[in-house]
Amino acid sequence: MNTLVLYASQYGFTADCALQLKGQLDGKATLVDLVKESAPDLAGYDTVIIGGSIYMGKVQEQVSAFCMAKQTEMLSRKLGLFLCCGLPKNLEQSLAASFPEALRKSAKAVGCFGGELRTDRMKPMHKLIAKMMQKAGAKDGIEPPRANPQAITEFARAMKAA
Repeated sequence: MNTLVLYASQYGFTADCALQLKGQLDGKATLVDLVKESAPDLAGYDTVIIGGSIYMGKVQEQVSAFCMAKQTEMLSRKLGLFLCCGLPKNLEQSLAASFPEALRKSAKAVGCFGGELRTDRMKPMHKLIAKMMQKAGAKDGIEPPRANPQAITEFARAMKAA
């Protein structure tokens, strides 16, 4: 199996998740950060996994643009979709806002790998917003985002079984 794992990462959490996922996949897996590099031709891959982190309810523009441009090619491969987000309860809504319906229906695995607020890496405005959201969430009993490594393992297992 030759797998391409495409992702976009704002502050590194999604990149860390993609690296963990790569280590759990069978065969050769190539990681590509769509923020930093262009995606290779899909012709050399039988499996494509794509994901990113949720900001303001949507995945990064690089992920959305790739999905729109390569949707037909992606549908002819084994496909996996993942998101990193702090509110897993909003996963279905976030998936719908981030990936075309045809890709969501075709995906062999869909995962939410949790989230992590890395405020030490954030720009001042994002840091302020994150702190305000945490404070408001705490008042409502909402726990801060956290990683879900078990979801990565389950996603990899589902991709292997597909």
